[in-house]
Amino acid sequence: MASLLARSMTESEIARQLNVSQGTISNDIKALKEKSQQFVFDLAKSDLAFLYKQEYDDLGEVKAKAWDICNAPDTSNKERLHALKVIIMTAEARSKLLQEGPAVLTMKSLDDRVNAVINNHNGQQGN
Repeated sequence: MASLLARSMTESEIARQLNVSQGTISNDIKALKEKSQQFVFDLAKSDLAFLYKQEYDDLGEVKAKAWDICNAPDTSNKERLHALKVIIMTAEARSKLLQEGPAVLTMKSLDDRVNAVINNHNGQQGN
Protein backbone atom coordinates (compact mmCIF):
# COMPACT_ATOMS: atom_id res chain seq x y z
CA MET A 1 0.00 0.00 0.00
CA ALA A 2 2.85 2.40 0.76
CA SER A 3 4.06 2.11 -2.83
CA LEU A 4 0.59 3.11 -4.05
CA LEU A 5 0.65 6.14 -1.76
CA ALA A 6 4.06 7.02 -3.16
CA ARG A 7 2.44 7.15 -6.60
CA SER A 8 0.07 9.85 -5.28
CA MET A 9 -2.97 7.61 -5.47
CA THR A 10 -6.01 8.63 -3.41
CA GLU A 11 -7.46 6.46 -0.67
CA SER A 12 -10.39 5.63 -2.96
CA GLU A 13 -8.10 4.60 -5.80
CA ILE A 14 -6.02 2.42 -3.50
CA ALA A 15 -9.14 0.81 -2.01
CA ARG A 16 -10.45 -0.02 -5.49
CA GLN A 17 -7.11 -1.43 -6.62
CA LEU A 18 -6.72 -3.58 -3.50
CA ASN A 19 -10.41 -4.48 -3.39
CA VAL A 20 -10.89 -3.32 0.21
CA SER A 21 -12.96 -0.58 1.84
CA GLN A 22 -11.77 3.00 1.95
CA GLY A 23 -12.06 2.82 5.76
CA THR A 24 -9.51 0.01 5.80
CA ILE A 25 -7.13 2.09 3.70
CA SER A 26 -7.69 5.10 5.95
CA ASN A 27 -6.90 3.02 9.05
CA ASP A 28 -3.83 1.55 7.38
CA ILE A 29 -2.57 5.01 6.42
CA LYS A 30 -3.08 6.21 9.99
CA ALA A 31 -1.07 3.21 11.26
CA LEU A 32 1.70 3.91 8.73
CA LYS A 33 1.89 7.54 9.86
CA GLU A 34 2.09 6.52 13.51
CA LYS A 35 4.80 3.97 12.72
CA SER A 36 6.73 6.62 10.76
CA GLN A 37 6.47 9.11 13.61
CA GLN A 38 7.73 6.50 16.06
CA PHE A 39 10.63 5.69 13.75
CA VAL A 40 11.64 9.36 13.56
CA PHE A 41 11.29 9.77 17.33
CA ASP A 42 13.38 6.65 18.00
CA LEU A 43 15.97 7.79 15.49
CA ALA A 44 16.22 11.24 17.08
CA LYS A 45 16.30 9.72 20.55
CA SER A 46 19.10 7.26 20.05
CA ASP A 47 21.00 7.27 16.78
CA LEU A 48 20.65 10.63 15.05
CA ALA A 49 23.93 12.18 16.18
CA PHE A 50 25.85 8.99 15.38
CA LEU A 51 24.26 8.67 11.93
CA TYR A 52 24.86 12.36 11.27
CA LYS A 53 28.58 11.98 12.03
CA GLN A 54 28.81 8.78 9.99
CA GLU A 55 27.26 10.46 6.94
CA TYR A 56 29.60 13.43 7.31
CA ASP A 57 32.63 11.12 7.48
CA ASP A 58 31.39 9.05 4.53
CA LEU A 59 31.15 12.18 2.40
CA GLY A 60 34.73 13.01 3.33
CA GLU A 61 35.86 9.58 2.15
CA VAL A 62 33.99 9.98 -1.14
CA LYS A 63 35.60 13.37 -1.64
CA ALA A 64 39.08 11.95 -0.95
CA LYS A 65 38.54 9.12 -3.46
CA ALA A 66 37.33 11.61 -6.04
CA TRP A 67 40.52 13.65 -5.53
CA ASP A 68 42.57 10.46 -5.99
CA ILE A 69 40.80 9.82 -9.30
CA CYS A 70 41.20 13.44 -10.37
CA ASN A 71 44.93 13.48 -9.60
CA ALA A 72 45.78 10.07 -11.06
CA PRO A 73 48.06 10.43 -14.11
CA ASP A 74 46.05 7.96 -16.21
CA THR A 75 42.69 9.70 -15.62
CA SER A 76 41.02 10.97 -18.79
CA ASN A 77 39.71 14.51 -19.00
CA LYS A 78 36.14 13.18 -18.93
CA GLU A 79 36.83 11.13 -15.78
CA ARG A 80 38.60 14.13 -14.22
CA LEU A 81 35.57 16.34 -14.87
CA HIS A 82 33.27 13.73 -13.31
CA ALA A 83 35.55 13.48 -10.29
CA LEU A 84 35.55 17.26 -9.91
CA LYS A 85 31.76 17.25 -10.06
CA VAL A 86 31.68 14.64 -7.27
CA ILE A 87 34.08 16.79 -5.23
CA ILE A 88 31.79 19.79 -5.58
CA MET A 89 28.71 17.72 -4.73
CA THR A 90 30.31 16.25 -1.62
CA ALA A 91 31.49 19.66 -0.47
CA GLU A 92 27.95 20.99 -0.86
CA ALA A 93 26.49 17.99 0.98
CA ARG A 94 28.95 18.34 3.86
CA SER A 95 28.20 22.05 4.07
CA LYS A 96 24.51 21.28 4.27
CA LEU A 97 25.14 18.78 7.05
CA LEU A 98 27.11 21.42 8.95
CA GLN A 99 24.21 23.84 8.60
CA GLU A 100 21.87 21.20 10.00
CA GLY A 101 24.25 20.32 12.84
CA PRO A 102 22.68 22.66 15.40
CA ALA A 103 19.32 20.95 14.85
CA VAL A 104 20.94 17.57 15.56
CA LEU A 105 22.47 18.92 18.75
CA THR A 106 19.13 20.43 19.77
CA MET A 107 17.41 17.07 19.31
CA LYS A 108 20.05 15.40 21.48
CA SER A 109 19.74 18.13 24.10
CA LEU A 110 15.95 17.78 24.15
CA ASP A 111 16.28 14.02 24.50
CA ASP A 112 18.67 14.45 27.42
CA ARG A 113 16.24 16.86 29.13
CA VAL A 114 13.27 14.52 28.58
CA ASN A 115 15.25 11.64 30.05
CA ALA A 116 16.23 13.77 33.05
CA VAL A 117 12.58 14.71 33.67
CA ILE A 118 11.51 11.06 33.37
CA ASN A 119 14.27 9.90 35.71
CA ASN A 120 13.44 12.66 38.19
CA HIS A 121 9.75 11.76 38.05
CA ASN A 122 10.47 8.04 38.50
CA GLY A 123 12.79 8.84 41.41
CA GLN A 124 10.10 10.88 43.15
CA GLN A 125 7.54 8.11 42.71
CA GLY A 126 9.90 5.62 44.32
CA ASN A 127 10.12 7.72 47.52
